[in-house]
Amino acid sequence: MNATKLCCLIAAGTFSASMEMAAQTATAAARFLEQASWGPTSASVSEVQKIGFEKWMENQMDPTLTPPSAFPPVAVDAKGNTSLRPVQNAFFSNAAAGPDQLRQRVAFALAQIWVVSNVKLKAEAIPPYLRLLQGDAFATYDKIMYDVTLSPAMGHYLDMVNNDKPSATHGANENYAREILQLFTIGLNQLDASGNVVIDPKTKLPIPTYSQDVIEGFARTFTGWTYAPMKGATSKFTNPPNWDAPMVAFDAHHDTSPKLLLNNQTISNGGAGVAAKDLHDALANIFADANMAPFISRQLIQHLVTSSPSDTYVKNVAAVFSQSQGDMKAIVKAILLDPEARQGDDPSAAPISGHLREPVLFINALLRGLGATVAATNSLTDVGSLLGQPIYYPPTVFNYFAPGYSVNLPNGANPPTSVNAPEFQLLSESTAMQRADFVNSVAFGKVGGVTVDLTSYITLLGTKPTTSSMGQMVDALNMALLDGRMTSDMRSSILDAVMNAATPKAMAETAVYLIGSSWPYQVER
Repeated sequence: MNATKLCCLIAAGTFSASMEMAAQTATAAARFLEQASWGPTSASVSEVQKIGFEKWMENQMDPTLTPPSAFPPVAVDAKGNTSLRPVQNAFFSNAAAGPDQLRQRVAFALAQIWVVSNVKLKAEAIPPYLRLLQGDAFATYDKIMYDVTLSPAMGHYLDMVNNDKPSATHGANENYAREILQLFTIGLNQLDASGNVVIDPKTKLPIPTYSQDVIEGFARTFTGWTYAPMKGATSKFTNPPNWDAPMVAFDAHHDTSPKLLLNNQTISNGGAGVAAKDLHDALANIFADANMAPFISRQLIQHLVTSSPSDTYVKNVAAVFSQSQGDMKAIVKAILLDPEARQGDDPSAAPISGHLREPVLFINALLRGLGATVAATNSLTDVGSLLGQPIYYPPTVFNYFAPGYSVNLPNGANPPTSVNAPEFQLLSESTAMQRADFVNSVAFGKVGGVTVDLTSYITLLGTKPTTSSMGQMVDALNMALLDGRMTSDMRSSILDAVMNAATPKAMAETAVYLIGSSWPYQVER
């Protein structure tokens, strides 16, 4: 079937298992799971082969079948100081063994769009925010907008909390108004249905999506909200921080004058509940903007499948976004079942999608592929930081890396050919070495709180390894880590290195190191 028909079927909820794209081979299942989970395991590959892509996703989306992974409370020392470390540890242990793999991946993608950071927040603010994104991962995008807007973590991070109506001495804070438009919903410039910037034929410049007057309109719309009162406390404007409940409105501190929003719409509510009415109308105004579907669809594709999706891919998913009214279940299905995402499932077909594994995906996929056990206390947060991605500490509201970051291809073209590759913003000489060092520690040494058992691969070699048994061992690792896509030249080079290792254990360790540190592994295709 053609891509347009597929998207319509997904959006309408009529896409059936009998229509699902063919052949759940082990390679196809593993490749799908690289996009839909933190990495394939032998058990998850078998499950997808048995029930198919769509049924697996439906099971993952049903919280009664697959409950969300839990996060522990923050640590508190004897002096009352708090630490996020138990929550960071849980991120990696959940990724390694949590059953809710698709929910985890989608929630993390949303967290990289709707960014908050412990750089500014208190540690206690992070777990409730993570639970919010987990709960909304398969809701509608307008619900995500509403819930995050009233999240105390976001309110504190981008200054909507205690944002008072303008007076003679101060104006409304514009921080959240700017970022919800620029980063979380529609972007700076008008886009076509495929997510390409629209150029004004007269000025030859991009057409902006909003003006400063619109920013001021939204800033005044977002006035009058404060933290929810603590249990048993009297609520007042500028309540002390309460991270466990949505913010509450005080109409007396809300600007009630007319406000200019997107597309020349003006809101002017009054009466009791005016702050809540204005908020509802403002978010509906944003959600109705034509930029929403392609802008968000492209970013979700980037986080799950490929850094540089084609125009057709973005257009397909954006159509589902619009037709389904932002239903994340339909959107995620459209992303993962699109022909461009599935093109490389046949080993004979060259995939055109892919991306550099960002550090936490690189860490988690390697450990899952090797069947590692990750303890509740582990050192993987430190590894992520060394690789350029300190979990829950993105440096700015623009995330760890910008979705528009590009690199020039070494093809000698003048001017250079540029390709969108956001994750490469974290790659440097230093972090490239740290990636190799991490794989070395996994293969030959020890990573705190992580247990890797290579016995099954060592057993394949036997007590007296032969060329044949070494090949079997390399082939098994090829399937576990590369979905069976190792080239003959790569296999030959690894076998040469394995033959020079002194013991069966060293042979398996050598093969793991060479595969895990290779570019064919680090660049997911």
